Amino acid sequence: MRDLIDLWVGCQTWIFETVVSPVLFRLELMQWYEPAFNAVEFFMLGVVQILVIALAMRFFEKRWPLERTADDTLVGVDRVYTVLNKLGIVPLAVFSVSYPITNQIEYLSRSLGFAPFRVEQALPWLHDYALASFLVYFVLYDFVAYWLHRAQHRFSWWWALHSLHHSQRQMTVWSDDRNHIVDDLLMTLALAVFAQLVGVQPDDYILILMVGRLVESWSHANIDVSFGRIGEKLLVGPRFHRLHHALANPAERHIHDHNFAPVFPIWDILFGTAIYDGKRRPTGVDDPVIDADNGRGWIAQQVTVFGRFLRALLPSPMRAPIQPRLRPPAE
Repeated sequence: MRDLIDLWVGCQTWIFETVVSPVLFRLELMQWYEPAFNAVEFFMLGVVQILVIALAMRFFEKRWPLERTADDTLVGVDRVYTVLNKLGIVPLAVFSVSYPITNQIEYLSRSLGFAPFRVEQALPWLHDYALASFLVYFVLYDFVAYWLHRAQHRFSWWWALHSLHHSQRQMTVWSDDRNHIVDDLLMTLALAVFAQLVGVQPDDYILILMVGRLVESWSHANIDVSFGRIGEKLLVGPRFHRLHHALANPAERHIHDHNFAPVFPIWDILFGTAIYDGKRRPTGVDDPVIDADNGRGWIAQQVTVFGRFLRALLPSPMRAPIQPRLRPPAE
């Protein structure tokens, strides 16, 4: 295990010293030295995640697909999202905006004498059990992510952004990263502030993100499986999360307002938003304006959804009226 860690750190150091550091020096951006070193690790973790998705998760989708892919171009744009997000292109843009904000929050906290609370203060024995400490912070992180996810559905201006994620008609393991940049920024800021408030260590935070996002990629898989009667209550799987992406119909107008949990279904169970009925439903949205995202590429989606977001911020009388109607069934 130690050899693998040394190999990982060695690769990170080599990439940073050979490629990144000279660029920072030439552009006179050496104040970003430490964040850039961490960004290299984020990039490497992204490569690992893409390989896991492409080689392992896709194997199950190809072998036991729930539904046949009718139009591969719909899935193709999600692959673009995955590459841009996992390799750090989009996170770099988000980080450039969020880092000064979170840095200022940390500075203000220190100047006010605020010391982040750590779980180890209440449970000192966690100091001796790194894995247990990690799991506790992972559960807390997922709890906050659950409520943020509910907020994405609750507020019209946030739904205007998040609806891009739900507009995909053909869910696959590539669908998890299908998000608007502003949506990513809001989630990143909220979760980063939470991490600062509870004292999550940077290494733990990066690992939490990686493990959590791999679980979320798997939960979007085009395959009808769960982790068993007990397991599906402990960990989110494709069957559980697929209901969250279900296409609304007259009998189930708010079916997608269930099964919010990113990793641990216990939050949906505790707060009454869980559904375990085993029914197979088509996925997507019933609003034709949002459904039109499926005919656009990455740039067009980002521009169009940002326009939806701006319109959602306007007072109701100033918004252009939209006649709601169900999406016509696929031929």
